[in-house]
Formats: sequence, C-alpha cells, structure tokens
Amino acid sequence: MKKLHNRFNEKSPQRGSNRLIRACLKSGMLAGLLIVLFVSAANADELLMKNGDRLQGTVLSMSLGKLVFKTSYAGEIKIKWDEIARLTTEKPLEAYLRDENTLMGKLTITKDGALILQPADGSPPVPIAMAQIKTLERPKPPAGWKFSGNVSAGVSKETGNTNTQKYNLTANATISNLPNAVKLYAQFKKEWSKGKLSKNQGLGSATYKRFFTKKWFGFGNGTAQMDTFKSMDLLGNVAVGPGYQFYRSRRINLAAQIGPAYGYEKYTKPQSFLDGKSENSYIAGYWALDFDMWFFDKFFQVFHHNDILYDFQNSTNWKLRTRTGIRIPMVLKLFASFQFNYDYVNHPADGRKKNDQEGVLGLGWAF
Repeated sequence: MKKLHNRFNEKSPQRGSNRLIRACLKSGMLAGLLIVLFVSAANADELLMKNGDRLQGTVLSMSLGKLVFKTSYAGEIKIKWDEIARLTTEKPLEAYLRDENTLMGKLTITKDGALILQPADGSPPVPIAMAQIKTLERPKPPAGWKFSGNVSAGVSKETGNTNTQKYNLTANATISNLPNAVKLYAQFKKEWSKGKLSKNQGLGSATYKRFFTKKWFGFGNGTAQMDTFKSMDLLGNVAVGPGYQFYRSRRINLAAQIGPAYGYEKYTKPQSFLDGKSENSYIAGYWALDFDMWFFDKFFQVFHHNDILYDFQNSTNWKLRTRTGIRIPMVLKLFASFQFNYDYVNHPADGRKKNDQEGVLGLGWAF
C-alpha cells in the first residue's frame, strides 16, 4: 500500500501538468476563434432593414432597385433597396447617383444617424440619401485599352463578253481607354476593265476623342482621300473642336462633333475653278455624325457616318461624304454587309460630276 501510494503521489504532478496544458490549448483555440469571428465581423458590411432585421455580409452590387448581398449562411440574396433603412460598408464602393454624378468610397452612419459617403481619395465626407443612389458596384480594376472593329472585303471577276475585276476593302477600328478613344477608318477600291485600271480610290480617317464628362468630349480629326480617275491626288483636312455623345452602349451609339478645320486639295492638272492652279488650301468648318444600332437582339446592325467640310473663304466650295449600311452576323465572328456610299463635291475637277454613289456587298470579320 505504501508503494502504491508513493507511485500515485509521483504521478500526480504529471497529471496536473497535462490538465494545465489541455486547458491552455482549449483557451488558445477559443481565443483564436473569437479573434477570427471579431475580424470577420469587423470586415463585414452591415445593413439595417426597415422592419428592424440586421444583416452582416458583403455588398456585391445594387441596380434596378435590388441589392445583391452575400452572407456566410445564405449565400447571395437580393433585397429591395427601398426596404433598407441604413447601410454601412467596410470597403469602398462606386456609387452612381440619380443626378449622374459618380462617387467612390465607404458608406457610414454618423452619430445622429445620417448616411455619409467617405471618399476613397481622402476628400471631405459627402452626405447622401439612400434614395439618391441609383447603382452600387464593387470598384473595378484599372481598365486597360480595349480594341474593337471589323474588316469587310468584296471581290468579283467577270469574263466572256465582259472582262472585269473588282476589289474593295473597308476596315473600322476603335481603341479606347476612357477618357481617351481613337477611331480609325480605311477604304480602298480597285477595278480593272479589259485589263486596264478603271478605278483606283483610297480613303483614310483617324479621330481622337478626349472625354471631359460622360457626354462632352474634345476631338481631333484627320482625313485624306485620293481618286485617280477624278484627277484627285489628295483631298484632305484636319479639324478640332467639341463633340457630344448622345448615346454610348453595346446596343446604340450616337455622337456628333463640330469645329474649325483646315482643308487642302491637290489635283493631277490645273483646274479652271482654281484659276489655273492645281492646289488649293483654305480655312473651313467641319461637321460629323456617327451612329450605329443593333435591332432584334443583335439580329442585324445599322450604321451611318456623314461629314461635311465647308470652305469659309468660298461658300460655293463644300463637300459631303456619307457611309450607310447594315451588318448581319452569321457564324462565329463572320458577318455579311451591305454599304451605300455617297460623295458630293460642289466644285469637282474639270470634266467630272459632282456626285458619286455606289453599293458594296461584302463578307467581314468582327474583332
């Protein structure tokens, strides 16, 4: 009995030590769990419903009167915006207001219960009403340059009683990283009849836009055109001025621009309307309109461009150029197109008509 008692006494300190270690481990795990829960709660967005319910989670977005809110227990849920009394966020959101202003920052509640937006750039807090907010979005990563456009081409060849070959190419490209955008256009045509060149035309245009607001922008444009069979070596202009974007979306785009310009003409031989000279330069006014729109859930797209150059020094010298057409998607990124071109020159080269028009069928690739 004495030996057993001694052994029990020898093991008692070890058992006490094990109990202490287990207790410390449990306490540490509990503390860690509490810390995790505290950090999660601290980093959570919180909303208070008008019925008194309080939710914690993450605001993903808000549009069309519905807030998408992610919780750990119910996943993503949609909540009517007008049922929310208060909202606080731990991370900045992009808020688009009904007055068309856009703000970025955290939504917080002051001591007196007012909702304010704390701008991410450190500027003073902005009082804001829930009803003022039209949409909410998580901030997007810095946008890179976006490329879009299309190329269409047409080829025809006839032999027998007639011997003709026709080639045409039209290309559009838009490169944008708002507030900057660049639009490029090119058009080439060549025709041979009985082995002889019967048409040789080229047109190129580049337009740079710098947006100051969602609608207003400044632009710079350069255009050059040549036509061998109109005795035209070069018909060109550069223009600058303001522009206005009426619509800009994936479905419809409409923009207009106007401003002063410099025009230059060079012909292959002296012209009577230039008093025997072959070159002419002048200060002018420039106007351009661009429109495109999809119909019936992208079944086909209608597009139109026109520009006018008006000579301020000679009111009878003016030029109109239009490009109107339709594109019909086929498979992958292929599309069929029809484009009607109309050019009018009030002072054409000697012996040439004032207007030209043509219809062009083509097959294209969008990118």
